[in-house]
Amino acid sequence: MNIYKKKLINNSLRLNSIANYFIELTDKNDFIELHKFIKNKNLPVLVIGEGTNVVLPDIFEGIVVKPYFNEINFSEHNNTISAGSSVNWHELVIHTINNNIVGFENLSSIPGSVGASPIQNIGAYGQEVSNLIESVDCYDYINNEFISLNNEDCNFSYRDSIFKKNNFLIYKLNFYTDSLKEHNLEYDSIKKYMTSNNIDPKKISTHDVSRMISDIRSITLPDPIEVPNAGSFFKNNVVNKSDIKLDKFSIDELVLWEIDSEKVKVGSARLIELIKNELTKFDNVDIYKNHSLVLITNKNANQKNVIDFAEHIKEKIYDTFHITLEIEPTVISN
Repeated sequence: MNIYKKKLINNSLRLNSIANYFIELTDKNDFIELHKFIKNKNLPVLVIGEGTNVVLPDIFEGIVVKPYFNEINFSEHNNTISAGSSVNWHELVIHTINNNIVGFENLSSIPGSVGASPIQNIGAYGQEVSNLIESVDCYDYINNEFISLNNEDCNFSYRDSIFKKNNFLIYKLNFYTDSLKEHNLEYDSIKKYMTSNNIDPKKISTHDVSRMISDIRSITLPDPIEVPNAGSFFKNNVVNKSDIKLDKFSIDELVLWEIDSEKVKVGSARLIELIKNELTKFDNVDIYKNHSLVLITNKNANQKNVIDFAEHIKEKIYDTFHITLEIEPTVISN
């Protein structure tokens, strides 16, 4: 276990954020020492992976914990693949594809680590990681307990899980290798891509699907290595269709997915597109030109800049549509 003081926290928004204490974990034997350190300091704790889905303060007065568990293992006995929490997510996807496993390919090129994937229940193009997870192995750093949660225990829902509000450090995930037998090609943007590129869905390989997803993402979503961002900044809300305010725009101008006879999921990107020209300019943060759900920053940005702009967008959306947007990344406070 390595302990540092006043260390910069890497994050995909590239906000200059300093941790009061920064701990690197490389072995499960470090966990008891971690528990003692946390108990002694009595400070807030933040477990971080690659920092791709957090909005950090200038100074985090507590303890940042970064695990380094990088192993990937197959179990033919129970048809699972296990991956350490610090394995890069896309690297795991490629690993599964190379081993003829179907199900991960629609989640190609999502930034971040394996350990972060269940927290937000990452999803894209008709697939969610909760459909693939068999169990999650955690350490409760407050009560000094090792816990294994099965899929049901995780309380997965749209971009949410039990892991958002607890004292769990995820160190390993176990995934089904046989959750899907066929490719999921039903998402609209996948169909359009196959049509425009003359791709026969009956002849497509898992590698082909992964490359296609990566290509689609690259057109609309910026690479955080090149453009600082935290991916989609707002969730798609589920609302009663009758509650949507339509004084300025018609229902046909919105993107809606029907849930039942009353409820719809509303495409937040379209809402922002419709009101984008009415937004006030803010310092150091803006909306990405190719995707209205993505907020981008410059080197001078801080948490306040990002959140103030996000709240401005939320207010404008509520005033226009009576829809309250929810921020998708985790906003870290002290």
